Amino acid sequence: MNKENHLAFDALTKQGIDTLKKLNATLQDELSSLTNRDIDQIKICSSQKSQILTDFSENTFQRIQILKNCGFESDKQSVSDFLSQCDDASLKTLCIENWKILEETLQATLDANNVNEQVLKRNQKNIDTILSILQGKQANNILYDAKGDKGDYAGQSRIGKA
Repeated sequence: MNKENHLAFDALTKQGIDTLKKLNATLQDELSSLTNRDIDQIKICSSQKSQILTDFSENTFQRIQILKNCGFESDKQSVSDFLSQCDDASLKTLCIENWKILEETLQATLDANNVNEQVLKRNQKNIDTILSILQGKQANNILYDAKGDKGDYAGQSRIGKA
């Protein structure tokens, strides 16, 4: 197996780790912004996330190209096979360690994104409740609940019940 391919793949892996670390930092800023309901900062974080995700997508595409050029697919097993075929033992160990760091960083990023999603959903639910109160609607005055079961719609008009 060509050593240059492994070196290039490892360099892209390290770049991917750095990109995900930037994304994690942005997600932490976004969480703070969501918690404080700072709209301007949320917009900035959204823009930053978009750029970082574009960079990570390009990085992933480049890694996939190296794998394909070496006759491998882009699934987990193929990456493992690609890394195990490195002739240089120290480079092989380094590549495998960096790949594991990339996987762990990606999982941490996904977890942080899920936390932000939950905060966003909670905020949206609170805003919907506040809007309902301001519009004079009762919170339990719904045709159907989240499960699709019949809700409490006693206060609504006959047309709303239909």
